[in-house]
Amino acid sequence: MACNFKNLLMDLSVSVVKFFLSNERSEEVYIKHTAVKIAPCYKSPVIHVADASRSVVVVSSLLDEILSEDFVMDIREEYEEVCDNYYDSLIERKLLSLNDARKNRFRIDFDASPPVIRPDFLGTRLLEVKINDLIRFIDWKPFFDVWQLKGKYPNRGYPNIFNDKTVGPIAKKTFDDAHAMLETLLKDESLSAKGIVGFYRARTSGDDILIFSDDHSNKPAATLFGLRQQLCSVYT
Repeated sequence: MACNFKNLLMDLSVSVVKFFLSNERSEEVYIKHTAVKIAPCYKSPVIHVADASRSVVVVSSLLDEILSEDFVMDIREEYEEVCDNYYDSLIERKLLSLNDARKNRFRIDFDASPPVIRPDFLGTRLLEVKINDLIRFIDWKPFFDVWQLKGKYPNRGYPNIFNDKTVGPIAKKTFDDAHAMLETLLKDESLSAKGIVGFYRARTSGDDILIFSDDHSNKPAATLFGLRQQLCSVYT
């Protein structure tokens, strides 16, 4: 099945694979993942794109009859170098045996003080939140990144970006336009915010976590499969 799936990927005429990624990991990690794990599965070029605003530039380069060949060649050479560096790093990597890694698993002391507190409810609950209450939690950095507005140190982040001599004025205007749009949404109530929070009974089973729908069920509703960390450097 795995071989058939890989053959299917190889036959796809895909020019660009677009990833929507969180900011929890560095860009270098995602490029490495694309070069090592994904690109080899496709005949056509696979290109990691950091955010949606840069997709236009990538697609334009691929469609340009003059630039396309050199653009693709540069990407492939970059990814080949990334792959070489990655596989070279594996030579010096030391791993624990799976059994030793399992001995290092995290153990919870349920008799510790203070005790583990049981949630007020089990299952899911729907939350409805006013947009006005969420505005102060907005992370404006991705907003400015999409518009490719980046100040120089010490004016890189919000709100210091407004003090940057180069991008400060346009960053402030873009920010004000966004707030004007938010005000419109608040006024005509055309946007609503809802979320779901859930608490479930769970227990471990080997390397995995079993999730139960209620207090009385003995049959798990879902299983979260896990892998043990086997890198020796993590435990030193």
